[in-house]
Amino acid sequence: MKQSPPRLQSAALAVLSAWAMLLALPAQPALAQASTALQNFAIPAGALGPALSQFAVALGASIAIDSNLVAGKTTRGLNGSYTAGDGFARLLDGTGLELVDQGNRSYTLRKPAVADNPAALSAVTVSAQADPGTEGTGSYTSAAMNTATGLTLSQRQTPQSVSVVGRQQMDDFHLTTLQDVAQAVPGIYSKGQAVSDQETTYYARGFAVSQVSVDGLGLDVTGFNERNVSADMVMIDRVEVVRGATGLMQGAGAPAGSINLIRKRPTAVPLFNASASVGSWHDRHVTADVGGALNETGTLRARVAGSWRDSDSFVDVVNHQNATLYGIVEGELAPATTLAVGFSTQQTRTNGVFVGLPTFADGRHMDLPRSTYLNNADSFQDRDNDVLFADLEHQLANGWRARFAATHIDASSDTRNTTNNRIDGQPYQLNQTETGWKYGTRQSVADARISGPVQWFGRRHEVLAGASYRSDASTAAQSWDSLSSRTVDIGNWNPYQYQMVGGVVAPYNWGRKTREKGLYAAANLSLADPLHLVLGGRFGWYTQDVTGWYETAATWKRSLDESARFTPYAGVVYDVSRQHSLYASATKIFQPQSAMDVNGNTLPPLAGTNLELGVKGEYFDRKLNASAAVFHIDQTNRAMRDEVNCPTGGRLSCSRAAGEVESEGVDLQVSGQLAPGWQLTGGYTYVLAKYTKDSNAANVGQRTATDEPRHLFKLFSSYRLGQWNLGGSVYAQDRIYRSETGYNTAQGAYAIAGLSAGYRIDRNWQLRVNVDNLFDRRYYSALGYSWSGGLDRYGAPRSVLVSLDYRM
Repeated sequence: MKQSPPRLQSAALAVLSAWAMLLALPAQPALAQASTALQNFAIPAGALGPALSQFAVALGASIAIDSNLVAGKTTRGLNGSYTAGDGFARLLDGTGLELVDQGNRSYTLRKPAVADNPAALSAVTVSAQADPGTEGTGSYTSAAMNTATGLTLSQRQTPQSVSVVGRQQMDDFHLTTLQDVAQAVPGIYSKGQAVSDQETTYYARGFAVSQVSVDGLGLDVTGFNERNVSADMVMIDRVEVVRGATGLMQGAGAPAGSINLIRKRPTAVPLFNASASVGSWHDRHVTADVGGALNETGTLRARVAGSWRDSDSFVDVVNHQNATLYGIVEGELAPATTLAVGFSTQQTRTNGVFVGLPTFADGRHMDLPRSTYLNNADSFQDRDNDVLFADLEHQLANGWRARFAATHIDASSDTRNTTNNRIDGQPYQLNQTETGWKYGTRQSVADARISGPVQWFGRRHEVLAGASYRSDASTAAQSWDSLSSRTVDIGNWNPYQYQMVGGVVAPYNWGRKTREKGLYAAANLSLADPLHLVLGGRFGWYTQDVTGWYETAATWKRSLDESARFTPYAGVVYDVSRQHSLYASATKIFQPQSAMDVNGNTLPPLAGTNLELGVKGEYFDRKLNASAAVFHIDQTNRAMRDEVNCPTGGRLSCSRAAGEVESEGVDLQVSGQLAPGWQLTGGYTYVLAKYTKDSNAANVGQRTATDEPRHLFKLFSSYRLGQWNLGGSVYAQDRIYRSETGYNTAQGAYAIAGLSAGYRIDRNWQLRVNVDNLFDRRYYSALGYSWSGGLDRYGAPRSVLVSLDYRM
């Protein structure tokens, strides 16, 4: 029998040890037993139905509601500590309705019965589908999510590694961009790109994330699109992340995972939030968030949020200006039908594009001051991102609902900058040239689905079926070129001395059109009280047309074509106790590739398979989640040079689908409320991704990317003490390096810490201070290359930000 690799044995022991610790925690009382326990709630006044659903989700309960009963009814909301009974009573006060406790965390809403004619009730269970959001809950996480399977499941019942970054964590630690949030998510590693520090690629389990979703609709970030798809957190309620293959809902992509941004929704109660902050490097930032009902019944609601920021950088010359505006209107077309339409527009202007610092020719860092800027002062990058979206939801009978959602994005970027290259024998001089590029993407995404409960074999199950469509037209064009070069003296460089004087000489252009369609279905099958089987599958159709690089007329050709590609999903969840579950899952995803074989046919898509085994726990009435998992990923069909049919040096270049990459590791996480007022989220991941088959025999057994950490640890925590809210964060990773012939560069293991402190002046005003990189750790966040005279980047030094927040 084949022996398991030592690393898998160690990983299995880590999971079993974590499971033992979880089981050792004291059992938490069921809801019925805790009905007299006080809990903190912050549910705004407004429409009755959503308020009851939000309260039920917070309790970990289900509530059956006839939509006709709650139509037009409002509630004054909850703000404070309540028992389950008192909370329901306050929400229902003045509505003429009552709640019946059915036991087993289940409630039914009805009109009070009369003696001779008890009211019959045709119930519609909506609590599992409701999306109350994380705003106002004070929690760093959420009880349920649907990013992994489309089914709304608790984190414990989701058979994959998942994370949620809630609104409270974003506010406490001033996480204002997707880059900030990714830095806080366990298991996610960010790599900055070569042109601007606002361009980032996200990695999980050794692979790049190929889509960033908004409200579950995926936007492509491959190719040049990471420059064009961005998000300001002023319009986001929470970020849900799944690690591992997510082909069931995502369609084509790498087995890295999924990042899903959930937008803020309108509230019926009047809302006004604002903040102003100032910080290091002349950082000035203001936000405003306004909303409420547009009619007396609260059936028409709107929300507008905006953000403006002007900030220099710790690097000389660099300045960023960002402006965002977000608006959404939501209306109840009928008691069971809701339509929402909205838009967002974002503009980012960078003056002084910093490409990076040089290393010595052998890879040693020059250890220049962190403020060093060796590019040109009149370089720039302009980014624009405009989005239109809509969703229509209809509550059907017996707990079923139908939803249609669509998003269109039109985004572009225009960059003009300088690049530096080494001069042989002159380590402190560089040759500087100019370049400029314009990139664009127009993406349209739509999804239609229907979901609800069914009764099969005497048991209740949840099922989902849907269809999706995505189109993407992306372009790239050279807009600037050097007419000459200049010499940069590293010890005596003035970035304002020279103006960029190039022009367009022989422009290169590129185009890509992608179409993807999918049919999918999933089910959460209750096989027994403690055992659930999550099954799903997707048929996908994928085409891609490209031009290649051209100077004059474009010649389009079909480069990829996949028809009815099937992607399976399977997961088993076994409830060991009320708090703990064991799970196992097998998920797949495919990623088309453009390499061709000797006959001119495109190679089969890359196939990614994620196998995962873990244990999950939830505690303190589902306010705290913990998980531990081991995973194994295989990516096959990677293009390898076909030396038999197309030997190196021959007239033809062709490939065969025989390369393989294997990724294995451990994923540990905890998130939520440890005690009243104490929020915590954090995790540790170990990832080893290596080549198992490759056209270069020397690569076999080697890591696929040594500039990505194997060990990654993140921790964020805050504690509310009277009027004070005190918090801290830690980010740590192990050594990364890049080794080529005659070139070796590295960044050793390091940890950085942060602090936050908030003081609540009164019920509306709060003063907050955030300190990042508290101990001013000097480290490199990106490493250079042997061929480049730039690309070495420092991480940000210690910074301080002071904010004044107003909440109505």
